[in-house]
Amino acid sequence: MKRMAALMMVGFTLAACQTTGDSASTTAPQVANAAPSHAPVSTVERSRQDSNRDDVIQSLAQRKVRSLDVSAYRAVTIEVWNGTALLMGAVIKPEQRRRAEQNVAAIQGVKTVLNELVLAEDRALDLFIPNTAMENKVRQALGIDGKSALTIRVLNNVAFLLGGVADKAQGESLREDTGEVEGIKWVVAHLATAP
Repeated sequence: MKRMAALMMVGFTLAACQTTGDSASTTAPQVANAAPSHAPVSTVERSRQDSNRDDVIQSLAQRKVRSLDVSAYRAVTIEVWNGTALLMGAVIKPEQRRRAEQNVAAIQGVKTVLNELVLAEDRALDLFIPNTAMENKVRQALGIDGKSALTIRVLNNVAFLLGGVADKAQGESLREDTGEVEGIKWVVAHLATAP
């Protein structure tokens, strides 16, 4: 009988702990899903129409540059945000860098070309392919979903940010927070401020 009473006490104690555990666990997801410790990101969203137009320009630019020489431009990535085209990656010769910029600038709808192409040896070009796993890591660290607000590309552990922010302080905060992500060795930020 004593054994039965002891088992019942253990059962009641476990039930009480379980209830306490449940109420504690209902608060745990809220903490786990809380925003990052830094201030919320205040980016400038593009309209769907602007985003679609930028996607078309980006596709045209990528095809036009690759058509110059598929092998020489295989490590070139182009992103477009509100008519600003950002060229990233690497080429072998300075003239290839200039030709890529000129060809992208000639596309209707391109307002500005930001040429961040670097020179590298042919065997090193494959290091400049976008690293989507690192890009997701940066997005998660910044608390950013989707692509309409801010474009993030990581090539050879260099993070490129392209988009719009509410003010310069927000842009500087994004740049600094990106630089703190493990594996990022440098950040290039092209962030326009809202008018």
